[in-house]
Amino acid sequence: MKVKYIFYLMIILIMSSCGAKNKEVKHPEVGAWQLFYSKYVRADTIVFEILGDVTGTDVKVWSGKYFISVGRFKEDTTYVDNYVGGSYTLNGNNYEEHIQYHVNKKYVGKTVKMIMEFKGDTLIQTWPVDKNGQIDSKNYVREKYVKIKTKFQRPQI
Repeated sequence: MKVKYIFYLMIILIMSSCGAKNKEVKHPEVGAWQLFYSKYVRADTIVFEILGDVTGTDVKVWSGKYFISVGRFKEDTTYVDNYVGGSYTLNGNNYEEHIQYHVNKKYVGKTVKMIMEFKGDTLIQTWPVDKNGQIDSKNYVREKYVKIKTKFQRPQI
């Protein structure tokens, strides 16, 4: 039931991020992005990696102040749901998520510091980073997203 409400919230965020074409984009992250690559490294070993097409997906949406990520993946015969949401701050490449909702309750109330990079229509997030913004090359997570291009059309009334 919670996933259903989070999905509706994601749709609202996507719709609210649609605007006029000539509108200046102050926040390059604003909009909807689809995960296409993910790598988890622990003790200098890749423990999990998603490349290209996978069974399932994850979509992350930013509104300028809030973010939400919702997804579902299939591992063997089991489905794994994912969701996280909250507020965020972005200053240059320094990015922080202030977790308000998370599939794993131990993350609720936490702040996660990351590096966020933009390369064309690709967004790359890497974490955790230390207080100086440095990544531990032996223990990190890197996710890559591609911007979802939407063309909003008003329904005929």
